[in-house]
Amino acid sequence: MKATVLHIIESLVMGGAEVLLTESLKGFSDQYRHVVVYMRPPVTLLPEVKADKIYCLNYSGKYSLLKCAYRLKQIIKKEKIDLIHAHHYWPTLVSRLAKHKNIPLIFTVHNALSKDAFELNRLSYYAEKLTYSGNNHVVFVSEAVYKDYDRTIGVKGKADVIYNFVSDQFYDADFEKTESQVAIPFRLVAVATLKDQKNYPLLLAAMELLKDDAIHLDIIGSGPLWSELQNMIATDGLEKVKLKGEQSSVHKLLHQYDGFIQASSHEGFGIAMVEAMAIGLPCILSDIETHKEITAGNALFFDPKSPEECAAKIKVLRDNLDLRNTLMGAGKVRARAFRKQVYLDEIEALYQQYLT
Repeated sequence: MKATVLHIIESLVMGGAEVLLTESLKGFSDQYRHVVVYMRPPVTLLPEVKADKIYCLNYSGKYSLLKCAYRLKQIIKKEKIDLIHAHHYWPTLVSRLAKHKNIPLIFTVHNALSKDAFELNRLSYYAEKLTYSGNNHVVFVSEAVYKDYDRTIGVKGKADVIYNFVSDQFYDADFEKTESQVAIPFRLVAVATLKDQKNYPLLLAAMELLKDDAIHLDIIGSGPLWSELQNMIATDGLEKVKLKGEQSSVHKLLHQYDGFIQASSHEGFGIAMVEAMAIGLPCILSDIETHKEITAGNALFFDPKSPEECAAKIKVLRDNLDLRNTLMGAGKVRARAFRKQVYLDEIEALYQQYLT
């Protein structure tokens, strides 16, 4: 009889944790039965979800948490759940409120919660302190996220660092960038949800400093800052910056560019960055702990508060062909550590600790 694993996540919109869940469901061995629960729309990735059952909790804000926990409790009973794997802060909290004490809970921390949750809502900090138990098994997507959680909350019980992965299609030779050449114009790409964490205003400020240079930036992604960024682009006359929206086949597009850029103020792992590395794009990144960890230092780094330094590093990469090729080769090698099967082997081994 197959063990039944319940996976719960906040939504099924295009994002790092959401793509990780949908892609991993396609690759798990057939010894499990999978139930997916998402808390609220949007559901961009719903057609990609491979699961035996899918439920929505209809979360409408913090005042609906108890209602969501009650609904989840019913699903756990109906589907005879053997193990729960929660992604993100709110799904983890709801899982703790809903589950029976004998059902193991694994929760994955995808971001630096001190910045991504606790600074934004202090009540979430106290809720985490109150509900987190040593009986929960924590998975961190990077050492940097582990350190952040341990400093802020304190790791009480079992914990592992299991790196996220990028889809196999990003390692496909048909889309791989094999060499860098002198490029006019020099084309950069950024891929991420348009939200505060990604620090896009700094990138636009850097591009304003480079107005007279033949340097173009395409931004792939959508999100709450779309209108604000579009207004900044229009107001500052940034004709070489384009918002491209969500793209369904990013792996087919990345090799068209000369470099990848990300200005995030904080990150958990950085899936888009690793996708670019796997394709063969040299990276220009904000100087934060996660970026240095995941790239193993194989990138150019700038102060995430300095558009001047960002603009200078863009020029360095543009003007140094040997550097571009060196970073391209080193990035490809480093990206191999984040292949899908590596993640699946580690996460299934973790499941088996509780299901055998």
